[in-house]
Amino acid sequence: MAKIQNAPAYTGDITHQQLDPAREYTAENQEITFSQDQHAIWADLFAGVHQPYLLEHVCQEYKMGLSLLELDAHHIPTVAHLNERITPRTGWHIERTAVRYTVADDWYAKFTKRIFLITDYLRTRDQMEFTPEPDMFHDIFGHLPFLTQEFYARIEDKFAPAYYKATTAEREVIKRLAWYSTEFGVIIQDNRFKIFGAGIISGRRELTHTIMEFYRLGRDNVIDYSKNVYEQLLDQFKINKNNLHRIIDGVNELHQKGQMSSGEDGWNVVLGLYDKLGIPRQGCFGGEVILVPFDVETIAKIPKTVYAFNPMFFVCESLEKMDELLDSYLKPIAERS
Repeated sequence: MAKIQNAPAYTGDITHQQLDPAREYTAENQEITFSQDQHAIWADLFAGVHQPYLLEHVCQEYKMGLSLLELDAHHIPTVAHLNERITPRTGWHIERTAVRYTVADDWYAKFTKRIFLITDYLRTRDQMEFTPEPDMFHDIFGHLPFLTQEFYARIEDKFAPAYYKATTAEREVIKRLAWYSTEFGVIIQDNRFKIFGAGIISGRRELTHTIMEFYRLGRDNVIDYSKNVYEQLLDQFKINKNNLHRIIDGVNELHQKGQMSSGEDGWNVVLGLYDKLGIPRQGCFGGEVILVPFDVETIAKIPKTVYAFNPMFFVCESLEKMDELLDSYLKPIAERS
């Protein structure tokens, strides 16, 4: 089996790599021999997130899929193990790639063949609670439990057909819709916020910040959990829409300056942005995460997907509604002649 090489340092944006395309997805790169230190990092990441008090805030479908995937808490799984548990259930196939994070075209080309890519890169000890770049723990622990289930396979099936018939501008919106649903999405189940996005689930800092926001909204009387949660969130959105759009513009400007590429800096600069814009840190702006109804128009206004740091997560009132909203944008594009 091939032995993994040390990956280059990540700067907060897509890493440019010179790879031989003929070797990128070859059999020798699929089953990698990992070091004891890498298995130990996996074990600590797994233990850090696989806690009842955290997983109770994750949607039911994820927990069901995690059980079906049968991950080893102490060892990085083989590609064969993953495919044995995913392919018979949904028809999707897992491939390991040497690319740490790449342009969307490469990923969507694989999506057309129902292939989900996982990277060979694993974060280092200094990135245990927050990594700005998707690594194999994110790919496997965050996404693949869902990929054991048909509903998630259907969601992933939507993006590539639309992407390849979309204009350049539409492709940017499609990437954001994928990012703010499967990566950083939240849904409502049993009138409570439940985490859906793999980026939140696999990042302990983002996971804990998001859960704390669920509690803060109740504590500060922004959300009354004895009433319809989604309707209240929608009311907050209508009242604060202008300021939300100002924050989107401000976050994008910070990201372009390279100020969003670390967890520590990221949370602090967003709080500083509120002061700069004159937005009081109260109500829906009182925490370190902003929850916003899943709104295609608002997501489309985000000038650039913030790969390194996400202060705003989008909430769907159900998985069925997420399916409907994604279809409303993607299906007409996919059906073009």
